[in-house]
Amino acid sequence: MCYVYGVNAYFITTDTGADFPPSHTENDFSMLPLSYIIDGVDYDGRTRAYLPLGEFYAMLSSGKTASTSMVPTAEVYDFFADIIERTGKDILHISFPAAMSGCFEACKEAAEKISADYPERRVVVIDGKCASVGLGMLCMYALRKRREGASLDENAAYISDLRDHIGHAFTVDNLMHLYRGGRLGRGSAVVGQVMNLKSVIMVDERGALVNISSVMGRKKALRALVSKMKHDWAGGDDDYIVIGHGDCPADAETLKGMVEEAFGPRDITVTDIGPIIGSHCGKGMLALIYIAKNKTDRTF
Repeated sequence: MCYVYGVNAYFITTDTGADFPPSHTENDFSMLPLSYIIDGVDYDGRTRAYLPLGEFYAMLSSGKTASTSMVPTAEVYDFFADIIERTGKDILHISFPAAMSGCFEACKEAAEKISADYPERRVVVIDGKCASVGLGMLCMYALRKRREGASLDENAAYISDLRDHIGHAFTVDNLMHLYRGGRLGRGSAVVGQVMNLKSVIMVDERGALVNISSVMGRKKALRALVSKMKHDWAGGDDDYIVIGHGDCPADAETLKGMVEEAFGPRDITVTDIGPIIGSHCGKGMLALIYIAKNKTDRTF
């Protein structure tokens, strides 16, 4: 899609911690590649392309462990500088949350260096306080706001408010991935796997993960996601709903049908959860993202 934004044209960027739906990509939008390591090989999305998702999740299923690392400030600087030199445009960057990663601080440091080296240009960095498809959906709203004619500063203010209303409800299929990522104790993970417990998790007002419940079995976990959305919902007919899945498209379609049954026919985007989030949550993650009254309510 091609749009004309006028004299206040600017780039919108995020990072690959945002599982942004490819179907919503626009001009003047780009994603900073974060890196992951699996089977001893570093995939940085630049010098070595990410693995096809099917292959990545197959490796996890075979017992391989994936990890991620903080992006160096120098790489963020190069990412911003390349956009500025190619386009001459300012940048609104919506970052992976500081509560989960050091990426936000690296982006702020890079923006300060850009300000010194390119004083005629601006890079505004916002802590997205959202993760995975939640961060992706926040960027979808930023792109919509830009299409409506919002300036960079107007959009930054809009996103800074909206990020507190991006509801996240998700579950994982294998609790051991949360244990390896430091989000769950080993004892709880082992017992949960043996008992087929599935965590119901949200992202709170700080952008941190909060385990709000555990239910028995996958079907109850899906019902809990829809229940959480029904409890939180503050959206309208033209608001986005996004479902993200970690290589479990059939479950994603089942969840989509459950949402439509609860809310009526909707334009629901279903998309993949990529390797950055997949490294920590594993194959079988399901995320339901929607407009919420707030991100502080732990009940459903």
